[in-house]
Amino acid sequence: MIGLTLALKPSVRLLEDAAGLEEPGGRRLRLSAAGPDQRAFLRALAAGGSTEEALCASLELRYLLALVEKEGWICHSLTQVGRVLATLEPLAREFRFQRAGEGTWRLSRFAWIRRLEGEAVLESPLGFGRVLLRDPELLERVGRLCLPQTPDSLDLPPALARAFLSLLLSAGAVAPCAAGGQLPEDRDPVLRPWEFHDLLFHSRSRQGRHTEPVGGTFRFLGDLAPLPGLKPGQRPGIPLPEPTLPREVPPFFSVLDARRSVRAPRRDPITLAQLGTFLHYVARVRGLLPPDPGAGRAYEAVSGPCPGGGGLHEIELYLTVSRCAGLEPGFYHYAAGAHALERWPDPEAAGQLSRHAAAAMGSPSAPDILFTLAARFQRVAWKYQTLAYALILKNTGVLYQQMYLVATALGLAPCAIGTGDTQVFARASGLGFTQESSVGEFALSG
Repeated sequence: MIGLTLALKPSVRLLEDAAGLEEPGGRRLRLSAAGPDQRAFLRALAAGGSTEEALCASLELRYLLALVEKEGWICHSLTQVGRVLATLEPLAREFRFQRAGEGTWRLSRFAWIRRLEGEAVLESPLGFGRVLLRDPELLERVGRLCLPQTPDSLDLPPALARAFLSLLLSAGAVAPCAAGGQLPEDRDPVLRPWEFHDLLFHSRSRQGRHTEPVGGTFRFLGDLAPLPGLKPGQRPGIPLPEPTLPREVPPFFSVLDARRSVRAPRRDPITLAQLGTFLHYVARVRGLLPPDPGAGRAYEAVSGPCPGGGGLHEIELYLTVSRCAGLEPGFYHYAAGAHALERWPDPEAAGQLSRHAAAAMGSPSAPDILFTLAARFQRVAWKYQTLAYALILKNTGVLYQQMYLVATALGLAPCAIGTGDTQVFARASGLGFTQESSVGEFALSG
């Protein structure tokens, strides 16, 4: 016996008086005058559900089911002889169940499968639901759908094949394809420019198309220690000069208007004094705030010239110095708390960073100094959930703007770079890809 059963999402609970439903976040559906049939219907949904035919013995109950479905609270499970093969779980109120008909179907290029605890989950940023694949045979059929398939070619009982395709269609994971295997997304001028990872990142780092917790959840509080506000010193530091400003500092709005990207180094190299002033106004530490659980801050916060989400300031600056008057060429880390440079071993990889930067800018020579912006990921992920990496990229953009404005005010030649090689940086720094890796590059010359 093959069928589709309906039940409440795990996150939805039956209200104590059995006359309504509630989901975390304040969404609630309460019946003002629930009769015995309505109460029995809600209890059946909460207890694991059943088929629509068994649940809805009257038009009144079908209307009630439609209200609950409109909230995005109904899961659809594909069952065979009482065994659950797959479950379609809504992720937003916009979710609507769709039935797949005959024709040819194919997996969307945006669909993806991941492990969620002990289950395989199929999702797509184009949809408002996800499918929990609980049967290995169905997981294999998903692989077949990389090529066009009809319900018959899936080698499943006809009713099972159509019901399975309905789950995938409702999750936005498959679509009907035309001759040649093209999907509507392959012809859509809006969707064609999107790459898989970009659309996935966009859909999962903001609210609206998933049900993951978002924001400062402190999910590792009491489990993992937060990273300190300042990265511990690695090597003896070279103190940087105190800042020296030009005799005539240009007005702020003049600096904004004069900002330009300068890709080729000028004749004279940057000086150590200019570098010290630049770093003082870009990334020095103005102060440390100790943990204050009573104020909702269970970690050490940092105050700097730039704003940073949560006062975390997770981005470290590494300098590949090609030429700087008063400083030897090499690979350095900026110790922001001490306003000093720590010299790291200077392998060939550091030179590769400069050559990659020059190629990315279309410049005939390397910049005087290449800044590599590297993030201490765990510092942000310890507090924030779902949006941690998006926040790091926003902080990178803020830092770029600060670097541009300070460089312009000092009469230096700045240029943000749109790409970089994480593995070359890993070789130069000796840091792990998932521990502290590059998220941005910035060129600066005299």
